[in-house]
Amino acid sequence: MSTAGTSILLVDDEPELLEVCAEALSDLAGKITTAGDGLQAASLISQDTYDLIISDLRMPGSGGMDLIKSVSRISPGTDVIVLTGFGTIDNAVECVRLGAVNYLLKPFRVESLRSAVIKALDERSMRLQQKAVSDLSRMLNLNSALSIQKDSKSLIKEFLLQVRSSFSPDGIAFFYGGATNGNGNGSGANGGRHVLIGPHFRDHPEVRAWFESLAGSLANKGRPLLLEEQLLRQAFGQRVSEGAVPASAIGVSVGGPEGAPGAVVALRAEGSSPYTLADLHLLTLFSAHASLCFESHWACSRLKSVNDEIVFSLVHAVEAKDTYTRGHSERVSRYAARLAKFIGLDHREVDLVRTAGMLHDVGKIGVPDSILNKPAILEPHELPVMRQHPAIARNILGKVASLTDVLPVVYHHHERYDGTGYPDALKGEDIPFLARLISVADGFEAMTTDRAYHRARSVDAARAILANGAGRQWDPGLVQAWLKLLDAGGLGAP
Repeated sequence: MSTAGTSILLVDDEPELLEVCAEALSDLAGKITTAGDGLQAASLISQDTYDLIISDLRMPGSGGMDLIKSVSRISPGTDVIVLTGFGTIDNAVECVRLGAVNYLLKPFRVESLRSAVIKALDERSMRLQQKAVSDLSRMLNLNSALSIQKDSKSLIKEFLLQVRSSFSPDGIAFFYGGATNGNGNGSGANGGRHVLIGPHFRDHPEVRAWFESLAGSLANKGRPLLLEEQLLRQAFGQRVSEGAVPASAIGVSVGGPEGAPGAVVALRAEGSSPYTLADLHLLTLFSAHASLCFESHWACSRLKSVNDEIVFSLVHAVEAKDTYTRGHSERVSRYAARLAKFIGLDHREVDLVRTAGMLHDVGKIGVPDSILNKPAILEPHELPVMRQHPAIARNILGKVASLTDVLPVVYHHHERYDGTGYPDALKGEDIPFLARLISVADGFEAMTTDRAYHRARSVDAARAILANGAGRQWDPGLVQAWLKLLDAGGLGAP
């Protein structure tokens, strides 16, 4: 057992006994402090932390019973051993019921005192180790739960569910998105919003409004707060109904989901055990981790927004060259995403195929207008020039690191299932699956809209061409899925 960081407070109205006990325990603690009564001891524990308190039960003024109650309120993590005379065993048992870990009958042997102290410190050490493991487990659970969330709304919901599970509050409030004005309606003077969980905030709007006004200070100063019942009663005064004043509350700043600082508050109502500094510390860790997740999600959202702007700029540049294909890329993107959802691809693949659909013809920006807009069938010497557009697209998009996964889809979307396509004459399942999917959507869209070299065909005619080309130009399974999607009326917005 390490003693360097261990602190013990001895409380007794007999100075000689304090001296004897301090000497007997000197090798078991790095720091031993003495107090002459319960009031002095209560003052000391409000200013400093102790691992163990050893207190006489009967002292002039404030005795051991009062001290145990003070410890449970001020420093609930501190253990207490009670010393008592022969006539007060019932009181000693009552002290144990209130939270004391042991009691010794006076007069006692020094060896008995040392054994009781060693036992109490060992049990405390084990308890703290178990708590550390429990806190680590909670953090791992939080990390696992937050890492799989896909949007800000689900991140906020999961974060607050984890707070509720770990801190057993009667109310949780999460304020974010800007400063609040305390009006309790979910928006503040600068666009602030809040999410409320639990009956206390719902049943006591004046409590909600007070904490909302506190949220701005929490968010901006970044200083965690432990609010005890006495302070809360002074803050609310007579302005709230009976039972509305919380017994305690903890609040910390959180980096909000939109880049602006926010705050989370957890409170416990009257009759619940108060929060402690250890709870505040754990909530601070929770919030720090959640802030990283919010920041990462926000940064990814901003990056996606920038990428979308790049995508649309490239597409618009192509459409400015070829007026007949205006809207073509957007429709191919929409059709491909609908087909991807219809066959059960995951969220990431649907997003990937949606982006690839937008960009599949971006390489046409490098094709001469005389070929791109030619109203007749291309000459043999013109075909190789047109067929360079997938390679041109790959060169352009290869400069954008976030579009790496799109490259093979765009590059191979003109391959044919029978191996007679371009640019690499890939065959069957050697063609990337999403490129085969884009090819079906691209073919259908091209057939059903006006082009420089043909008028739009009917949906039925396009269906027949697709069915006839299944297994030769297009993946037969994807053609079949597309025809089923058409039968189901699946051309709406994805």
